[in-house]
Amino acid sequence: MPAEQAGSVYKTANGYGVRWRDETGRRRRRAGFSSPSKARAWFRDVELPRMRGGLVNEALTLREFSERYLTRFQADRAPATVKSLRWRLVRPLAEFGDVQLSELRTGEIAAWEATLPPRFRHDVVRALRQVLDASVAWEHLAKNPAKATGRNPAPPVLERTVLEPADVEKLAAEMRSPHDVAVILGAWCYLRPAELLALERRDVGDGVLNVRGTKTARSRRTVPVPLRASQALSELPPRLGTRLLFPSPQESFYDACNWRRREFKWAREAAGFGSDVVPYSLRHSGISWALHAGIPASDVARFAGTSTAMLEATYHHLLSTSAEAARQRLDAFQANAAEAAEGGAR
Repeated sequence: MPAEQAGSVYKTANGYGVRWRDETGRRRRRAGFSSPSKARAWFRDVELPRMRGGLVNEALTLREFSERYLTRFQADRAPATVKSLRWRLVRPLAEFGDVQLSELRTGEIAAWEATLPPRFRHDVVRALRQVLDASVAWEHLAKNPAKATGRNPAPPVLERTVLEPADVEKLAAEMRSPHDVAVILGAWCYLRPAELLALERRDVGDGVLNVRGTKTARSRRTVPVPLRASQALSELPPRLGTRLLFPSPQESFYDACNWRRREFKWAREAAGFGSDVVPYSLRHSGISWALHAGIPASDVARFAGTSTAMLEATYHHLLSTSAEAARQRLDAFQANAAEAAEGGAR
């Protein structure tokens, strides 16, 4: 097959087609394209790489390939991660699910991206690009048609309410036992709501919590328990019917959404807080306290089960305070070193 073969585009009754000779010299054709450029692009990106041995000769729609990819993806990912990816693929599959991979066009994807709500665009486009990256890696496509649509900036970080320690105590006072302890523990140990509600008695160690009911396996961690949280844990009544620290009324795992509706919401209203205070505000407040106290961002990220990049994006205004604390410590170290050197010289 000549390397310079580009295919011959011809007009049909309903559009355009392209003719070429395959690797055996046999004459082939394909029609149904809406323009000459689309016919040439299909030949260049799909058929020509296939004849060179670079692509799999299998007609798959985006929906069919997505299911194949998700089957492989869930083999070594947490269920919550797989669920998030499935949810983010709902919009792309609704628009392009029945389109064959080889017929996806960058311009059409770009026009569709412009219709997405700004708050969800980043995650949805990222999910589509992730699946199409796999189609390139698995040799179904020569290039990812969603990558040339333009930048995909992340949305601005939402400002969340930061509670003071006294606010947390006020909120806990309105909660019934044992969920008053859950509020204090969630704030001082900066736990996600689902992590908090999954805690068992065996997770409480000597001055630490072993957080296991996490969003991903990498978020499993050991968290130090400050004095106030330790005092609250000591007030928990003994329970024989369940291993959970904060079970539902049926002594089973308390779903985070149900806990917010049945336990947290009415206590928040009784304490006089607005709807901007949510269970996640406890974790957000605890991380803010830790950074304000001068704990290094790397330690806070490890204890919170997140990344330093996420901390920098969300808590950048507090990291400047942390930097000031670091400067003060270095200045104190330099002063002590100079004093020691001066004493040695005497």
